[in-house]
Amino acid sequence: MSIVALPTMAVERGVALVIGGGNRLGALIARDLSAAGWALAVTYHQSGSRTAHWVAEVVAAGGVARCYPLDLRHPFAITSILADVHHHWGPVTLLINNAGVFLPDHLLYGAEEGWRHMESLFKVTLQGPLWLSMQVAQAMRQAQVSGQIITIADIWGERPLSGYAAYGAAKAGMIMATQVLARDWAPTIRVNAILPGAVLPPEEENPGYQRLLERTPLKDQAGWEGVCQAVRYLLSARFVTGEILHVDGGRHLV
Repeated sequence: MSIVALPTMAVERGVALVIGGGNRLGALIARDLSAAGWALAVTYHQSGSRTAHWVAEVVAAGGVARCYPLDLRHPFAITSILADVHHHWGPVTLLINNAGVFLPDHLLYGAEEGWRHMESLFKVTLQGPLWLSMQVAQAMRQAQVSGQIITIADIWGERPLSGYAAYGAAKAGMIMATQVLARDWAPTIRVNAILPGAVLPPEEENPGYQRLLERTPLKDQAGWEGVCQAVRYLLSARFVTGEILHVDGGRHLV
């Protein structure tokens, strides 16, 4: 499913590809970018109708947006979307990596099924976003344009979360990739990561989330505004690359 507005507005700020932008935090980041004048290419995995609805609202309000189904486990799906975006608006100049599978380790035990679950987790949370970043960077270089890549990582990629070894390892991989690629792709491409703590409450009652807030020095959640402010900062901070920006209310300190 894809929705498009006239592409004449696409050059106002550039072309932003938001991975995992179907709902919750990803959709809020994408809407914020649209309000700032970016042309949006938004991907979703399972929230097709919800994504199409809010993208249609963006288009009706005069924004420029398309939405795409994407399974990060398949490289052809990634290259197909990049080719379509380039065809309509030119190369992606901002990539927001906001994808991941938060899966507890106990589901990964067992021979074949556990292996498949772990393989899927790593492809969606690490391999897919990293490979996508490389493809986007290559396209930027070929088009001789400057750009940025921002990964929404997780504090659990820096500190251990009991029972989530595979998820933590995948997020840790994206944090290290951010730093390596920032050095390798400078000066034309800036690469940074945002590590949120408590941002949005779960859709269902979750006592663990409340305990997380209690152990956070600022005793609160960031809200979507906190992460969007961090994205805006990185977009405007021309001398910042390789940064791992914590938006966690000080949670990484305790």
